[in-house]
Amino acid sequence: MSSQPRPPNFIIFGEMGVGKSSLVNLIAGNQLATSSSGAQSCTLESTEYPVTFSDPRLNVNLYDTVGLDSPSMNSAGYLDALVKAHELIVSLKNRGGVNGLLFCIKAGRVSHTMQQNYRLFFEFLCEERVPLALVITNLENEPNMDDWWTMNKAHIEKSGIDPVTHVCITTIKGYQNAYETRYLESKAKVLNMLRELGNNDACSVDVSSWFARVCKKLREFLVPVKGFGRSRQKMLQMLTKRCKLRKEDAVQLLQRIDADEEKLGT
Repeated sequence: MSSQPRPPNFIIFGEMGVGKSSLVNLIAGNQLATSSSGAQSCTLESTEYPVTFSDPRLNVNLYDTVGLDSPSMNSAGYLDALVKAHELIVSLKNRGGVNGLLFCIKAGRVSHTMQQNYRLFFEFLCEERVPLALVITNLENEPNMDDWWTMNKAHIEKSGIDPVTHVCITTIKGYQNAYETRYLESKAKVLNMLRELGNNDACSVDVSSWFARVCKKLREFLVPVKGFGRSRQKMLQMLTKRCKLRKEDAVQLLQRIDADEEKLGT
């Protein structure tokens, strides 16, 4: 008897309140996920949701993340993001890699935090190697949900966001199921998108070099210099005390960051 293939892995990310948990429930067809409104942002905490169907070939693993919601992160938030991001990438590497990133946004203008989330997950964490799908929510009141993309594609692209595919959906049924037809239409769109992305090979990153590289990138991009500084001793203390790294591991990490900076001429 041949074994079933490993379900594809998808990371769902975006600001709090855009409907990430509702997207999980839309895909699953039941209330698997609850809103993370009470969770702390800027930690990249993730929750795994294995979603199964009657046809096992359609099964998927979803990772609902608490992403970045502050325009700037302090040192504590930076280190939390670093550790959680590392845990997630290592976990998925050991589970076959990542098949796709689902960037969940509410219909509207692209904010600075949206761009930060995009750059962190797509550029830094996944090295621009993992296919990114844009999931636009909150479109239940539009005459035609797909028209939103036609009218806003140029703005999205100008903001530096470059998805390989997109879906315009609603993740709610509304009062007395007023939006049920659009909800079911949205579910069909998303499942079809996941099926197409899942047919491609999963991507993984080189974890050994990734950790130092992302540490450097997060420091440069997300943390104001005045908030974290470039004090090696301060970084060493934070890595050992807050991240619970052994001193020798923290020193090695800082040496790798320094080496990467020298190679890049920074």
